[in-house]
Amino acid sequence: FEPLYEFGFRKQFDAFISNGGVHYYCDYSKEMSLEIVSAFDIRDHLGKAHYDLLIEALEKAREMPEFQLPPSFEVMGETITYRGSMINFVPIGRIEGYSAEYHRSRDNFVVFDHATGYRSKMMDHLKRELSFLIASHQLTISLGGQTSFDLNIATKDKGNAVWTLLNNGVDKIVFLGDALFEGGNDAPIRKIAENWPSTDQCPLEAIQVSNWDDTIEKLHAMKFIGE
Repeated sequence: FEPLYEFGFRKQFDAFISNGGVHYYCDYSKEMSLEIVSAFDIRDHLGKAHYDLLIEALEKAREMPEFQLPPSFEVMGETITYRGSMINFVPIGRIEGYSAEYHRSRDNFVVFDHATGYRSKMMDHLKRELSFLIASHQLTISLGGQTSFDLNIATKDKGNAVWTLLNNGVDKIVFLGDALFEGGNDAPIRKIAENWPSTDQCPLEAIQVSNWDDTIEKLHAMKFIGE
C-alpha cells in the first residue's frame, strides 16, 4: 500500500489482496487510511488438524526425490507462507528485498520449470495428496506467478473480488493477469467471463499479460494511465 501513496496517488479505491480473500477500502485523499471490509482465514476454515496436514503435505512434497531441485539451485528464504486467506508455496523459496543471487536462482528455476514441467507435476501430486480437503473443504491448488503455488478456498479466490465489485454496483471490470490459463491462479476470473449467467453482455473483460511491462503497455493502450 505504501508505494502507491508515496508515489502521490490521492483517491479512494478497493483493494483485494491474498488472491482476493481479504478486502480493504483505501482512502488516500488526505492520508493513507486503510479499512478492512472483510477477511477470510484459511486456517479457521480448515481447522487446526486439517491445516497442519496441509502444511505437512507441502513439506513432504518438497523433500520427495522426484521433486528435489538440481544441486545448483539454492533455496533461499521461506518456502511456505501463510497469507491469511491463502497459503503460498514456493519450492525455490522467496526472500524480502532485492538479491542478485536470489534473482539468478529464481530465473534459473523458471527456465527449469518450463523445460521439465516441474510445477505441473508437483501440482498433480498435491491434488492427489490433498484430495480429501479438495472434496470436503473446497481447497483449490493453482500455479501462482512464475515460481509458486497458491492454495485457496473456492469462492475466496480472485473471483471473490469480481463478484464483490459487481454486487456493489460496478458496471465494468477489466482484469489483467498472467495466469488466466487452466490451473493458473487467475483462471477463476476467466471462468466468470466465459460462463456469464446472462444473455446480457458480460461486464468483465479478462486480458492476458506476460509480465508487468506488458501490463503497463496495455494500460496505456486502453487509456487507463497516461504517459
